[in-house]
Amino acid sequence: MTLKAPIHQFTETRSIQITRRDFFYVSNILSVSRLLTVPFIFFFIYRAQWVVAIACGTVAVITDLLDGFFARRLKQHTELGYILDPVADKLALSAGIFALAIFHSRFPVWAFLVIVIRDVLIVLGNVVLAYKAKMITRSNFWGKCTSFFLSLVILLYLLRPIMSRLPRNIEFYGLCLALVFVFISTLSYAHHMFRVLEAQSR
Repeated sequence: MTLKAPIHQFTETRSIQITRRDFFYVSNILSVSRLLTVPFIFFFIYRAQWVVAIACGTVAVITDLLDGFFARRLKQHTELGYILDPVADKLALSAGIFALAIFHSRFPVWAFLVIVIRDVLIVLGNVVLAYKAKMITRSNFWGKCTSFFLSLVILLYLLRPIMSRLPRNIEFYGLCLALVFVFISTLSYAHHMFRVLEAQSR
């Protein structure tokens, strides 16, 4: 039985074709540029160069917004983009959170572990889904909300050392809100994955 999953949620792994031309699409160039910001985000947070770290994070957020826009506008949806976009998002967010948690002890380590565990579970779920159903998940509404709020939280933590007038504990309250979306998005991905696997086994 071949399951026809909604196109907004899944993509067939059998049909993945990556060509050299895909690397020159504007949307994919933006995703690659976001990947290139990852070591800089990590390095400048490690060196406590907050303004430069904020600039790098801002570039990552802007490219995240623009790659989806250009993919839709120019009809440049490719399998390469489906892979690059979530990978770039997760690496950029993880670099910022890891550096804050390890080097400056301002981002709670337990929250970092929750986010890492969530990402690992999604990756493992995708591996199982790709093997059994020949599909991989794509970021949905809840996943995009999670990425947005985590980006906002990182920005607040970066702003704290240079903007003492920020409302007290606003970064922690923002983190709590982001973790709500982390939880919801995890349940959302799990629900879709189990639904596909259940239908596949019939």
